[in-house]
Amino acid sequence: MIKKLAYLVIIITLCTNCKTDDGLPDCSNISCAAPFFLVDLVDSTTNENIILQDSISEEAIMLSDASGNPFQFTIINSSGFLYIEKKGPSDFLEIRIDSEIITSISYNTSTPNANKCCDFGNLIDVEVTDNTFSVEDNTLTVSL
Repeated sequence: MIKKLAYLVIIITLCTNCKTDDGLPDCSNISCAAPFFLVDLVDSTTNENIILQDSISEEAIMLSDASGNPFQFTIINSSGFLYIEKKGPSDFLEIRIDSEIITSISYNTSTPNANKCCDFGNLIDVEVTDNTFSVEDNTLTVSL
């Protein structure tokens, strides 16, 4: 009986002294959006967003990968940015407006920061075909 009591005390002591705090945030109660990035298509002459400037509808825009499979996206109405869901950490993307190819983009994604909830990494190694561009965090601005 004393041995059982001693084992019980040892187990309780071990369980209460074990640290589960690994310094990482508890993200268990947070609902994250799918990994995404933003694309701002701007007129190189006016520096205005072409979707807002030319009143381009979402139906007129087609985004596809190298195999022709569509990318999921929406237009943020207030800014005209394309909100694009990432399929993976790297990909190729072709943007068409009214069936005309306006640009092609390839990208990689940095390693996510484990100390932040909902961090899926930032765009890196971005290449844009035949257009000048800039990247800030997960927003890609392309001059057309």
